[in-house]
Amino acid sequence: MYRGAHTAGTVAAAENERGEMLRRAGRPGEAAGHFARALEALGTVDEPDPGTHSAILNNLALTAHQQGDLAGARRCLVRSLEVGPLVGDPVGRAITYDNLAVIEVELARRARTDRHLNEAEQYFAAAERLFRRVLPEAIDDYLRSVLNRVDAAQMRGDRARMDRLTRHATEVAAHHGVAPENALEAVTMRGDFLHRHRDHPRSTVALMTDRLPALLPECPPEQTAAALAVLLRAATATGDPVLVADVSARIDELDVRPGRHHLVLLTPGERGA
Repeated sequence: MYRGAHTAGTVAAAENERGEMLRRAGRPGEAAGHFARALEALGTVDEPDPGTHSAILNNLALTAHQQGDLAGARRCLVRSLEVGPLVGDPVGRAITYDNLAVIEVELARRARTDRHLNEAEQYFAAAERLFRRVLPEAIDDYLRSVLNRVDAAQMRGDRARMDRLTRHATEVAAHHGVAPENALEAVTMRGDFLHRHRDHPRSTVALMTDRLPALLPECPPEQTAAALAVLLRAATATGDPVLVADVSARIDELDVRPGRHHLVLLTPGERGA
C-alpha cells in the first residue's frame, strides 16, 4: 500500500512537471492532458498533499485561460482555493485570488456588466491582504497584482483609483526584487496615465527618462517599443525635437509594433507556492 501511494504521488508530480513544460512551450492543449492525469493519479492517494493538489488545479486554470476558456479557468481556481492549505501558504493563495480577479475582469469585458467587476474587486482585495502580510516576499507578484488592478479601474473609468494604483506601482517597481519586465510595465502605465489622463506630458518625460535607461536593456523588444511609444507621445507634446528624434530612432531600430499591456495570470508553481 505504501509503494502504491508513493508511486501515485510520483506519477502526479511527473505529469504535473511535464504539463508545465508544455504549457510554457505554448502547447496548452497537450499540457492540460498531463495536468488531468496528474489529478487522476493524486486521486488514488488517501491523503494527497493539498499544496500539490492546489498547484495542479492552478496549472489547469492557466491552460484553460490560454485556450480562452474563462469559465473553466474560474472553476479550477475556485477548486484550488477549496483544496489548498488554509494556512501556511499566503503567497500561493494570494496568487490564486489575483488570478480569479483577472478572470472576472476578462469576463466583465466580454459580458459588459458590473457584476464580474465587483467580484474581481473582492478577489483583488483578498489578494492584497495576503500579499501585504508577507512583503517583501513575492513583491514581484504583488506588483503584478497592482498592475492587473489598474485594468479593472480603467474599465470602471475610475481615474482617481488609476492615479493611486499607478503611483504605487512605480514606487514598488523600484524594489530590487522586481523583475525588469514588471518594473517597465509599471513605469509605462504611470507615464501613460500622466499624459493621457492628467495632461502632464512633462511629468511623463521626467519619469520615463529617469527610469527607462536601467530597464530597457533587460526587457523584450515588444515591451521596450511600447514604453518608448508612450515616451515619444509625451516628448512630442512637450515640443522637444531632440528627444523625439532620439526616441523615434530607438523605436525604428527595434522594428516591432508597440504592444498594449494586458492582464497576466500569475504562476504559483514558478514561485514556490
